[in-house]
Parts: sequence; structure tokens; C-alpha cells
Amino acid sequence: MKASRCFKFAGFGILGLAFVFGTIWVVMLLWNSLVPALFHGPVLGYWQMAGLFILSKILLTGLAPGGHRHGPRYDWRRKYNEKYCQPHAEDKLNEPEPQV
Repeated sequence: MKASRCFKFAGFGILGLAFVFGTIWVVMLLWNSLVPALFHGPVLGYWQMAGLFILSKILLTGLAPGGHRHGPRYDWRRKYNEKYCQPHAEDKLNEPEPQV
């Protein structure tokens, strides 16, 4: 049981690394096919693109593994419901009286 669990974690680790290396490779291909032709920019190698990829990740999301999450995950949903899903006072005044 523990051996299969260990293999599962190793497999996910290998798939994760393959995904990262594959993503960097695809971004490098896109960069090298578009940027030199459109903007006369440099052609980048794999490790240059990996450095640029990591730098952009740091600049756009920070160093924290989860990004910039402050507060509960669905805090935005609670704020939205408080703001937009409750009737206004003017709407309550304009409602007709119920017929008895």
C-alpha cells in the first residue's frame, strides 16, 4: 500500500516537472516565432526563457506559493451578495401592499 502511494507521488512529481519544462518550451517556441519577426527582438534559448518565465512569475504573483490571497477563499462572493442581492430601501417603499 505504501509503495503504491510512493509511486503515485513520484509519478505526479515527474508529470509536474514535465509540465513545467513543456510550458517553458512552448513559450520559447512562441517567443522565437513571433518576437524576432514582429519587433526585431532577440532569439532566446531554453535557459534564457526559463529565467524570463521565473522572473515573470515572481513579478506577477510574488514569491508566495499561493499568490496574494488575503482572507477566505470565497470572500468576494459574500461581498457581492451583500452588495447586490439585497433589495434597496427605495424598492421596499415602492412595493404594493399585499391584498388580504
